[in-house]
Amino acid sequence: MLKSIISTVAAAALICSFTSAAGPLDDADGAQTLLRKSTRNLETTEDIAANPDPLTVYEQMMKAQGTERDLQVRRGNKGPRPTADSTNTNNNDRTNNNNNNNDRTVDDGLLDVLDGGCFANPARCGCEHLKHADYRGDLSTTMSGHKCKAWSQAHNFPGEGLDDGAFCRNPLGSGDGAFCFVEDNFAGVHWEYCRVPTCSTLTDGMRTFSEVSSTNSASGMPGCVSRKELIDLEFEVEELLDSLPSLFQRSHHLGGIIRLCAHDFMDFDMSASDQMGADGCLDFDHKNNRGLREIWDEGTPWHTLHKTKHSHMSEPDFWIACAMLVMKLASGGKHDMVHTFLWGRQKASSCRGSGDRLPKGESCKDSQEVFLDRMGLTWKDATALLGAHTVGRGQNHLSGHHGTWMPNVEKAMQWDKGYYEELVQRAWAPRNMNRDNADFMAGPAESQFPKMMLNTDICLAFDIDTAEDIRCCTNINMINPATGENRCGIFETNQCKRIDSTHPRAESAQAVLEFLGGNTPNGDSTRWYRAFTEAWTKATFNGHNELWPVQESCN
Repeated sequence: MLKSIISTVAAAALICSFTSAAGPLDDADGAQTLLRKSTRNLETTEDIAANPDPLTVYEQMMKAQGTERDLQVRRGNKGPRPTADSTNTNNNDRTNNNNNNNDRTVDDGLLDVLDGGCFANPARCGCEHLKHADYRGDLSTTMSGHKCKAWSQAHNFPGEGLDDGAFCRNPLGSGDGAFCFVEDNFAGVHWEYCRVPTCSTLTDGMRTFSEVSSTNSASGMPGCVSRKELIDLEFEVEELLDSLPSLFQRSHHLGGIIRLCAHDFMDFDMSASDQMGADGCLDFDHKNNRGLREIWDEGTPWHTLHKTKHSHMSEPDFWIACAMLVMKLASGGKHDMVHTFLWGRQKASSCRGSGDRLPKGESCKDSQEVFLDRMGLTWKDATALLGAHTVGRGQNHLSGHHGTWMPNVEKAMQWDKGYYEELVQRAWAPRNMNRDNADFMAGPAESQFPKMMLNTDICLAFDIDTAEDIRCCTNINMINPATGENRCGIFETNQCKRIDSTHPRAESAQAVLEFLGGNTPNGDSTRWYRAFTEAWTKATFNGHNELWPVQESCN
């Protein structure tokens, strides 16, 4: 039943693509100019060997760029002398491939969403196949304990993290990994490799069911999840949603189970002694978690399904599996992340202070602190995860934010890129300013089901960071054809400033455009699906070092 409803709604949406009351995308007054993609143009030279040690590369790149310096190399007896890697990857090719990734087509498929199979987390670890070139953490000592010194040639390597400070880096992905030049020392060591943690590849998580069937090493472990169980759970989730009495209830539960998962993993703090993360523990009485008892409590549909049929699964594993299946169903099967599901998370007995770690929805400062500073994600990851607002709705008595991100409840049951279309094509103006529930809305204030965006949504594409900047409308050129009035109301002369390439959140604005799938109307959500899968995987894996692939059978 749910599949047929979604298919019908999706077909209608395709016919009416970009023809809502907000007008076509072009009416957003150049929304496509929020940010133009820019590709790094790092000078290279054919004189650089295929895989020399990082010091040699560093020296030769300086010469290739005409930089004059007198660097006396003293390798000393500490640490290994770097050697060329046995692989045949050319550094010039690597740079070109990185640039070309921006132009990949949607036909590349979803199985390659994680570059090289690595679950990147630059603030914490580096990918092995990149030789830790992606690492952006704050490790500042070498393997032997020598203290790193600042990179004197950081300006010649833009975007490689050298200007972050005296930290371990590998600007060209050569040698054996991240390294640094060290402070003067009696051992005569001039530079040395660092012990940067390697990000997990967890390639088992990318297997199909048929491939996983050959790996049954964890079949007897507590909480084991089998292929058959996930298949059964998909049918049970669909039946649960079909059993709800109204579209509003279905929309509420579609968004609710995803919100439950998100509020579970968004309390992760990589710097805290109690990191938390996806551990099945929430403070349901905290104001940031209002309304989640309607999703998970004794007697609720999801809790009953777990208790009666899947009680051996840990709660965090169950929540994540259900959320992924909801996304699959609400996308008409187009966004299937089940192949990335790993199990083995344990429910925590306590999580004091977890509610205080969640974003409040007030500004992008919240998102910066939660997604980037504590979870180790990127602005692109954060922008992809916030796209989950495309389903569900807010209610005054729960979150204090009343309305839907989508134009109607039917659209709020579709898992697609609609969130980003709404963000750039409507005229969003502030509501409830200077209150705890301040947000943005589009349409008449007296509407029973208003359209809304949180401040943390708007700031992905618009600069509303100050009290003055937030008094604006995202599209002052939109007129209501029925009344002839400007849709921005009292803010009709105050255009919100769009984020440009110099802004600290340039990556989020670029991601919004990427997820739209182009500057012309289209129904392709694949770019968002791909980015969301990567961000979701990072977020749900945070804090877990031993997770297992789905088994063919469980003992």
